[in-house]
Amino acid sequence: MQRFTEEVRRHADAGRLAALLERVVAEPALHARFVNTLSRMEYVGVRKMLKARHAEDLDEEGLLHVIEEAGHALRLKRAAAKLAPEPAAVSGYREHETLGGAAGEAYMQGVDRACEAVLAPLELHERERAERNYLLSSAVIEVRAEVFYPLYEERLRAAEAPFSVAAIQKDEVRHLAEMEEALRAAFPSDWEALVHRALEGEARCFGDWLAAMEAAAEVGAAALPR
Repeated sequence: MQRFTEEVRRHADAGRLAALLERVVAEPALHARFVNTLSRMEYVGVRKMLKARHAEDLDEEGLLHVIEEAGHALRLKRAAAKLAPEPAAVSGYREHETLGGAAGEAYMQGVDRACEAVLAPLELHERERAERNYLLSSAVIEVRAEVFYPLYEERLRAAEAPFSVAAIQKDEVRHLAEMEEALRAAFPSDWEALVHRALEGEARCFGDWLAAMEAAAEVGAAALPR
Protein backbone atom coordinates (compact mmCIF):
# COMPACT_ATOMS: atom_id res chain seq x y z
CA MET A 1 0.00 0.00 0.00
CA GLN A 2 2.98 2.29 0.49
CA ARG A 3 3.31 2.75 -3.28
CA PHE A 4 -0.31 3.88 -3.52
CA THR A 5 0.10 6.26 -0.58
CA GLU A 6 3.15 7.87 -2.20
CA GLU A 7 1.27 8.34 -5.47
CA VAL A 8 -1.56 10.12 -3.65
CA ARG A 9 0.95 12.22 -1.72
CA ARG A 10 2.61 13.37 -4.97
CA HIS A 11 -0.68 14.29 -6.68
CA ALA A 12 -1.28 17.98 -7.41
CA ASP A 13 -4.34 17.92 -5.14
CA ALA A 14 -2.03 17.45 -2.15
CA GLY A 15 -0.74 20.98 -2.67
CA ARG A 16 -4.27 22.35 -2.92
CA LEU A 17 -5.18 20.51 0.29
CA ALA A 18 -2.19 22.02 2.10
CA ALA A 19 -3.25 25.52 1.02
CA LEU A 20 -6.83 24.89 2.14
CA LEU A 21 -5.71 23.63 5.54
CA GLU A 22 -3.45 26.65 5.98
CA ARG A 23 -6.36 28.96 5.35
CA VAL A 24 -8.97 27.12 7.41
CA VAL A 25 -6.82 26.47 10.48
CA ALA A 26 -6.09 30.21 10.72
CA GLU A 27 -9.80 31.03 11.25
CA PRO A 28 -11.31 29.33 14.35
CA ALA A 29 -14.92 29.65 13.17
CA LEU A 30 -14.12 28.12 9.78
CA HIS A 31 -11.87 25.55 11.40
CA ALA A 32 -14.64 24.42 13.75
CA ARG A 33 -16.97 23.81 10.82
CA PHE A 34 -14.23 22.01 8.91
CA VAL A 35 -13.52 19.68 11.83
CA ASN A 36 -17.25 19.06 12.15
CA THR A 37 -17.26 18.04 8.48
CA LEU A 38 -14.52 15.50 9.23
CA SER A 39 -16.64 14.21 12.11
CA ARG A 40 -19.63 13.86 9.78
CA MET A 41 -17.50 11.92 7.28
CA GLU A 42 -16.30 9.53 9.99
CA TYR A 43 -19.92 9.03 11.05
CA VAL A 44 -20.98 8.30 7.46
CA GLY A 45 -18.17 5.77 7.24
CA VAL A 46 -19.48 4.00 10.35
CA ARG A 47 -23.01 4.00 8.97
CA LYS A 48 -21.83 2.48 5.69
CA MET A 49 -19.83 -0.22 7.49
CA LEU A 50 -22.85 -1.23 9.55
CA LYS A 51 -25.01 -1.45 6.43
CA ALA A 52 -22.44 -3.37 4.39
CA ARG A 53 -21.34 -6.02 6.88
CA HIS A 54 -23.39 -9.04 7.89
CA ALA A 55 -23.34 -10.18 11.50
CA GLU A 56 -22.02 -13.60 10.44
CA ASP A 57 -18.89 -11.98 8.99
CA LEU A 58 -18.21 -9.49 11.78
CA ASP A 59 -15.23 -10.68 13.85
CA GLU A 60 -13.50 -8.88 16.71
CA GLU A 61 -11.25 -6.91 14.35
CA GLY A 62 -14.24 -5.75 12.32
CA LEU A 63 -16.17 -4.72 15.40
CA LEU A 64 -13.16 -2.80 16.68
CA HIS A 65 -12.94 -0.98 13.34
CA VAL A 66 -16.53 0.21 13.74
CA ILE A 67 -15.96 1.30 17.32
CA GLU A 68 -12.75 3.18 16.52
CA GLU A 69 -14.24 5.05 13.57
CA ALA A 70 -17.20 6.04 15.75
CA GLY A 71 -14.68 7.22 18.32
CA HIS A 72 -13.00 9.36 15.68
CA ALA A 73 -16.34 11.00 14.88
CA LEU A 74 -16.83 11.77 18.58
CA ARG A 75 -13.30 13.14 19.10
CA LEU A 76 -13.62 15.40 16.08
CA LYS A 77 -17.06 16.58 17.18
CA ARG A 78 -15.62 17.55 20.56
CA ALA A 79 -12.65 19.26 18.91
CA ALA A 80 -15.03 21.27 16.72
CA ALA A 81 -16.92 22.40 19.83
CA LYS A 82 -13.65 23.60 21.40
CA LEU A 83 -12.85 25.70 18.35
CA ALA A 84 -16.30 27.16 17.74
CA PRO A 85 -17.18 30.59 19.17
CA GLU A 86 -20.28 28.83 20.55
CA PRO A 87 -20.39 25.00 20.87
CA ALA A 88 -24.01 25.05 19.69
CA ALA A 89 -22.74 26.29 16.32
CA VAL A 90 -21.48 22.76 15.56
CA SER A 91 -23.96 20.69 17.57
CA GLY A 92 -25.30 18.83 14.51
CA TYR A 93 -24.16 18.12 10.97
CA ARG A 94 -26.37 20.61 9.13
CA GLU A 95 -24.79 22.52 6.28
CA HIS A 96 -24.40 25.75 8.25
CA GLU A 97 -22.71 23.75 11.05
CA THR A 98 -20.17 22.21 8.69
CA LEU A 99 -17.87 23.47 5.95
CA GLY A 100 -19.18 21.74 2.86
CA GLY A 101 -20.59 18.89 4.91
CA ALA A 102 -22.82 17.63 2.09
CA ALA A 103 -19.79 17.53 -0.20
CA GLY A 104 -17.91 15.50 2.40
CA GLU A 105 -20.72 12.97 2.55
CA ALA A 106 -20.90 12.94 -1.26
CA TYR A 107 -17.20 12.00 -1.30
CA MET A 108 -17.89 8.97 0.89
CA GLN A 109 -20.87 7.92 -1.25
CA GLY A 110 -18.88 8.49 -4.45
CA VAL A 111 -16.02 6.27 -3.29
CA ASP A 112 -18.52 3.56 -2.44
CA ARG A 113 -20.02 3.74 -5.95
CA ALA A 114 -16.56 3.78 -7.56
CA CYS A 115 -15.66 0.58 -5.73
CA GLU A 116 -18.98 -0.99 -6.75
CA ALA A 117 -18.07 -0.25 -10.38
CA VAL A 118 -14.64 -1.86 -9.97
CA LEU A 119 -16.18 -5.00 -8.51
CA ALA A 120 -19.13 -5.15 -10.95
CA PRO A 121 -17.42 -7.43 -13.54
CA LEU A 122 -16.58 -10.03 -10.89
CA GLU A 123 -18.87 -12.96 -10.24
CA LEU A 124 -19.75 -12.41 -6.59
CA HIS A 125 -22.81 -13.27 -4.54
CA GLU A 126 -24.66 -10.28 -3.03
CA ARG A 127 -23.35 -10.84 0.50
CA GLU A 128 -19.82 -11.47 -0.79
CA ARG A 129 -19.99 -8.35 -2.98
CA ALA A 130 -20.99 -6.20 0.00
CA GLU A 131 -18.10 -7.55 2.07
CA ARG A 132 -15.55 -7.04 -0.71
CA ASN A 133 -16.85 -3.52 -1.32
CA TYR A 134 -16.33 -2.79 2.38
CA LEU A 135 -12.71 -3.96 2.10
CA LEU A 136 -11.93 -2.06 -1.08
CA SER A 137 -13.67 1.21 -0.18
CA SER A 138 -12.16 1.16 3.31
CA ALA A 139 -8.70 0.57 1.83
CA VAL A 140 -8.77 3.52 -0.58
CA ILE A 141 -10.23 5.85 2.05
CA GLU A 142 -7.50 4.75 4.46
CA VAL A 143 -4.88 5.49 1.78
CA ARG A 144 -6.31 9.03 1.58
CA ALA A 145 -6.34 9.27 5.38
CA GLU A 146 -2.68 8.28 5.55
CA VAL A 147 -1.89 11.34 3.42
CA PHE A 148 -4.46 13.69 4.92
CA TYR A 149 -3.96 13.26 8.66
CA PRO A 150 -0.15 13.76 8.81
CA LEU A 151 -0.51 16.93 6.73
CA TYR A 152 -3.32 18.16 8.96
CA GLU A 153 -1.40 17.33 12.13
CA GLU A 154 1.52 19.47 10.89
CA ARG A 155 -0.81 22.43 10.43
CA LEU A 156 -2.37 21.90 13.85
CA ARG A 157 1.02 21.84 15.58
CA ALA A 158 2.21 24.92 13.69
CA ALA A 159 -0.94 26.79 14.75
CA GLU A 160 -0.74 25.50 18.36
CA ALA A 161 -4.28 24.16 18.02
CA PRO A 162 -6.00 22.86 21.18
CA PHE A 163 -6.23 19.29 19.88
CA SER A 164 -4.33 16.67 17.88
CA VAL A 165 -5.26 14.06 15.29
CA ALA A 166 -2.16 11.94 15.91
CA ALA A 167 -4.15 9.19 17.65
CA ILE A 168 -6.64 9.06 14.79
CA GLN A 169 -3.75 8.88 12.32
CA LYS A 170 -2.27 5.94 14.23
CA ASP A 171 -5.59 4.07 14.07
CA GLU A 172 -5.92 4.70 10.34
CA VAL A 173 -2.43 3.34 9.63
CA ARG A 174 -3.38 0.12 11.40
CA HIS A 175 -6.73 -0.06 9.61
CA LEU A 176 -4.96 0.26 6.25
CA ALA A 177 -2.66 -2.64 7.12
CA GLU A 178 -5.70 -4.72 8.09
CA MET A 179 -7.48 -3.89 4.83
CA GLU A 180 -4.39 -4.81 2.81
CA GLU A 181 -4.15 -8.18 4.53
CA ALA A 182 -7.85 -8.86 3.93
CA LEU A 183 -7.65 -7.79 0.27
CA ARG A 184 -4.65 -10.04 -0.31
CA ALA A 185 -6.67 -12.96 1.04
CA ALA A 186 -9.82 -12.07 -0.92
CA PHE A 187 -8.10 -11.32 -4.24
CA PRO A 188 -4.71 -13.11 -4.17
CA SER A 189 -3.78 -12.43 -7.80
CA ASP A 190 -5.29 -9.06 -8.61
CA TRP A 191 -5.84 -7.07 -5.39
CA GLU A 192 -3.33 -4.39 -6.44
CA ALA A 193 -5.04 -3.85 -9.80
CA LEU A 194 -8.40 -3.50 -8.05
CA VAL A 195 -6.99 -0.97 -5.56
CA HIS A 196 -5.40 0.99 -8.41
CA ARG A 197 -8.71 1.28 -10.28
CA ALA A 198 -10.60 2.13 -7.10
CA LEU A 199 -8.08 4.87 -6.30
CA GLU A 200 -8.67 6.44 -9.71
CA GLY A 201 -12.32 6.82 -8.77
CA GLU A 202 -11.44 8.03 -5.28
CA ALA A 203 -9.17 10.72 -6.74
CA ARG A 204 -12.05 12.12 -8.80
CA CYS A 205 -14.30 12.14 -5.74
CA PHE A 206 -11.61 13.82 -3.66
CA GLY A 207 -11.10 16.49 -6.32
CA ASP A 208 -14.81 17.29 -6.21
CA TRP A 209 -14.75 17.42 -2.40
CA LEU A 210 -11.70 19.66 -2.41
CA ALA A 211 -13.26 22.08 -4.91
CA ALA A 212 -16.41 22.26 -2.80
CA MET A 213 -14.36 22.91 0.32
CA GLU A 214 -12.37 25.67 -1.37
CA ALA A 215 -15.62 27.35 -2.45
CA ALA A 216 -17.16 26.94 1.01
CA ALA A 217 -14.05 28.43 2.62
CA GLU A 218 -14.28 31.45 0.31
CA VAL A 219 -17.90 32.05 1.27
CA GLY A 220 -17.27 31.37 4.95
CA ALA A 221 -14.26 33.67 5.12
CA ALA A 222 -16.20 36.50 3.44
CA ALA A 223 -18.92 36.18 6.11
CA LEU A 224 -16.53 36.43 9.06
CA PRO A 225 -16.63 39.68 11.05
CA ARG A 226 -13.66 41.96 10.42
